[in-house]
Amino acid sequence: MPLNDATLNVGAVAMQAKMTHASLHTATPNTSGSNASSAARKAITWDTPAGGDMVATTDILFTGGAPLGTITHIGFWDASTGGNFAGYVPATGDTSFNSAGEATVTGLSIPGTAS
Repeated sequence: MPLNDATLNVGAVAMQAKMTHASLHTATPNTSGSNASSAARKAITWDTPAGGDMVATTDILFTGGAPLGTITHIGFWDASTGGNFAGYVPATGDTSFNSAGEATVTGLSIPGTAS
């Protein structure tokens, strides 16, 4: 039997507590969160999980990136600086900074799964 939604939601809540900040990366991060862009990390506010799915409640605006630089991944941390790297997801949608070095992550979600 696959995990049920209630169990997946418990796991998602625990991950949300760990993944409080996001970073943008210019290449695939390693286990320490390498290849972070020059844009500062931003806080994430998560919705209540449903079916194990984690969804950010708002879009996240990053500033201070390399103008027109490429974004390949979104990383997750437990602090605004320093802290512990929790992992990453591939960037989708608009995957570059604009000419002012800004990028907005829209519709950030991490799907839960029972299989």
